[in-house]
Amino acid sequence: MKRLLLLCFFTLVTIGVKAQDLQGLLAKINAYHDSRPIEKLYLHIDKYSYTAGETIWFKAYTTVGIDNLLSNISKIAYVELLNPKEEVVSSIRIPILTGLGMGDITLTDTLIEGTYRIRAYTNWMRNDSSIYFFNENIQVSNGRLDNVLSRSYLDNSNYTIQLQDIQGAPLAEEVVRYEIISPRGKNLRKGRVKTNDQGQLEIPFKDDYAEARLSINFTNKAKAPVEKIFKLPKATVLENSIQFFPEGGNLLANSINRIAVKALKPNGLGIESRTTVLTTTGDTAATIETNILGMGSAPLFIQNTEPMVAYTTFDDGTTIKSELPIPLSSGCNIQINNGNSDKLFAQVNVSTDKQDGSEIYFVAQNMGNVYYASKQPASKSELVFSVPKTDLPNGILTISILNSKLEPLIERPVFVYNEKKALPLVTDINTPTSTKRKQITVSLETGDPSDTIRTSVLSASVVNTSKLKDNPKIAPNILSSLLLSADIKGYIENPGYYFDGEIKTSDIDNLLLTQGWRKIDITAPLEISEPAFSPEKSISIKGEVRKLGRKAPVPKANMVLVPTHNFMEFIDTVANEEGYFEFDNLFFPDSIKFLITAKDEKGKNNIDIIVPEETSPVIDPNKNAPGEQNNVNATFVDELLNSKKYFSGLEAQGLMEKSIAIEEVIVTAQRPRHKASESSANLNGPGNADQVISAEDLTTCTTLEMCLNGRLMGVMFRNGIPYTTRGGGEMQVILDGMYVESDMLSMINPMDVQSVEVLRNVNYTAIYGSYGGNGLIIITSKTGADAMRSSYTPKGIATVQPKGFHIQKTFYKPVYEPGSETTLNQDFRTTIHWEPNIITNEQGKATFDFYTSDEAGEYLITIEGLDFNGRLGRKTLTVDVK
Repeated sequence: MKRLLLLCFFTLVTIGVKAQDLQGLLAKINAYHDSRPIEKLYLHIDKYSYTAGETIWFKAYTTVGIDNLLSNISKIAYVELLNPKEEVVSSIRIPILTGLGMGDITLTDTLIEGTYRIRAYTNWMRNDSSIYFFNENIQVSNGRLDNVLSRSYLDNSNYTIQLQDIQGAPLAEEVVRYEIISPRGKNLRKGRVKTNDQGQLEIPFKDDYAEARLSINFTNKAKAPVEKIFKLPKATVLENSIQFFPEGGNLLANSINRIAVKALKPNGLGIESRTTVLTTTGDTAATIETNILGMGSAPLFIQNTEPMVAYTTFDDGTTIKSELPIPLSSGCNIQINNGNSDKLFAQVNVSTDKQDGSEIYFVAQNMGNVYYASKQPASKSELVFSVPKTDLPNGILTISILNSKLEPLIERPVFVYNEKKALPLVTDINTPTSTKRKQITVSLETGDPSDTIRTSVLSASVVNTSKLKDNPKIAPNILSSLLLSADIKGYIENPGYYFDGEIKTSDIDNLLLTQGWRKIDITAPLEISEPAFSPEKSISIKGEVRKLGRKAPVPKANMVLVPTHNFMEFIDTVANEEGYFEFDNLFFPDSIKFLITAKDEKGKNNIDIIVPEETSPVIDPNKNAPGEQNNVNATFVDELLNSKKYFSGLEAQGLMEKSIAIEEVIVTAQRPRHKASESSANLNGPGNADQVISAEDLTTCTTLEMCLNGRLMGVMFRNGIPYTTRGGGEMQVILDGMYVESDMLSMINPMDVQSVEVLRNVNYTAIYGSYGGNGLIIITSKTGADAMRSSYTPKGIATVQPKGFHIQKTFYKPVYEPGSETTLNQDFRTTIHWEPNIITNEQGKATFDFYTSDEAGEYLITIEGLDFNGRLGRKTLTVDVK
């Protein structure tokens, strides 16, 4: 269809235009599009608010371009969980098969409460801006170890925080350490304060702290270390704001214009408002009312280039005066009419001095993929273009207005949605009402009888909405993500609002008028070069070999890759002339270590093996920052309490480990310090630990893991990683003062270690805050001549532990039938059911079932997915459980 449309466009080019110039432009942008197809990724998540101890369940849909065909570009996707400090606390790699993948992330007991974000991408997507990664906020409360509710607000020149326990009793006379970090990571202030008898503390606030991060650390009533993060406001004086966006980028005098507004509260969220635009004579030129998300637009006629003023009254009663952008006396503007179901209309207004008869071109394209083009001579003040919507795909297109030199005059995004191009999805349930512990069957049918292929791939979640504070209907979904968010640069508040029931095309248009969007610069060279990041088809381990202690490569070195869990499953390859090697087509689970050996053509191993570390994309500022929340424990306290009840039932049934218990230890004598290195980074002081292992104890082992396994009290090793026996959590390793990954123990030569200190009890770990939740292992290297003599560098061998594929868990599905062993004694689930792999048959039909829990409420069933033609579908159903 694309080639046919281009051909049709070429026939429109007449004597007044150099056809080869136009053809060259379109060929250039089309070639760029074909060389850099846009890959998008969406995660269907079971819900958007959780509590520590729960699991995030997700289905990944990877598509290509505006047509949303399932992608075969990438076979691997990365899913990361970022905490309120913008740190990656969980990162998994999942396989993608024909554009589809599944996974889960367990929320550990030690997580800080707050707004987290899930970021997902493929390696190919890294060639574009990370703004277009899947990136959504979730709210995480913690009732496992935290159990503290907070309330925070700006009070004159102080930022006030009130702390209380889960029963509402204030944390009185509690010493709190705090630190204020700027958005760029600079330490602005730190100190220590004490709460009053009401559990309140006050921290001085200055405008220099605008949008900084405030971190506080203290101990709760169980003497467990607690950390909380607060996003500080923009300023001491908080006011609503209004922004004006002329359609097409500018206002034109002596013509009709359309102008959009965006009204925001101080926290960046939308607010309803009413704006009156006045002429220089005081007459009303336009009245603009915004929706609940703070956006609206209206046409207005501008007579001259005199500045116009606007008065805005916000929903909270406050008012503000603003000036509109200065109108231009020469040029053109555009007005789009997207209200017709069959055609898209555009009117280009041209100033008198530009009505010279030269050609004006209208092009509808998406990242170089042209769907429609036409031209008219600029011989009058109004040029009208129309596009049949049957020729356009669903999603965001760029409308480009070009002059006779094929230079863009105006660009404007427009959203097209044709119901006929959506996936027909019919759903039904066996009963709209039910009682507790009863089976519900959901039937669905996709496609039309006229479709050649009716097979679709879908996923479904069932949640008890009576236990959720947030509204799932306005949460992100497959339509808002793949049709909007994946191509929008800025924040979209309540994205599900635009697709709840009837598609809100008018509201989406106002959204686009106030946002930046994904586009290409068609005036740029658009050279087709080798991309920086290649599509990943499998896991690979690659690097280079050099002569020992030198930079010279070792050509044609014989390389062997051996997994440490099974030395019989080895793979070999040969390095190239430059010493580069690669083991590809690998498929292995996470936490597997490998040995790489190398020998030159003479069989010698005097070789250095260099395997570069895998790099992750830089963590950019969260574009969804206005959706971040403080005081999540207090906001979602009902969910937190419900989860505690649910977890206690699982613990009693042996289906979940109990939360980490931190017992009080009274120290009656000081441990001798002579075993620990004097250069130890132990914040308690060298030797102040539950156990110390000295260099003399490490002389008989080939690896540090072998030396420590079985020697450390209260520590167990699994796959080389130390875990505390008190709760089973992974311990933090500190090497010479640096916080490192626990699996680095296998990389440390025991001959280089002077001492190992183990911190497990709260009197030693409290000083480390959240890092000490599972205990710490502090390793201090030797210094000076002793370390030089004992240091040994292996030749022709290296140990690596690349990230493998995440091992997916199975969602627990209780069955309440006589004789069933899959039951829960106390069923207080919030996520009632998760069905990630629904595939309809040749007739487009499929079914799934689930059992209701022990709690009444409105159960929301959300089904979404697509077919092999890229048609997106989404349906919601409700069951009233009594």
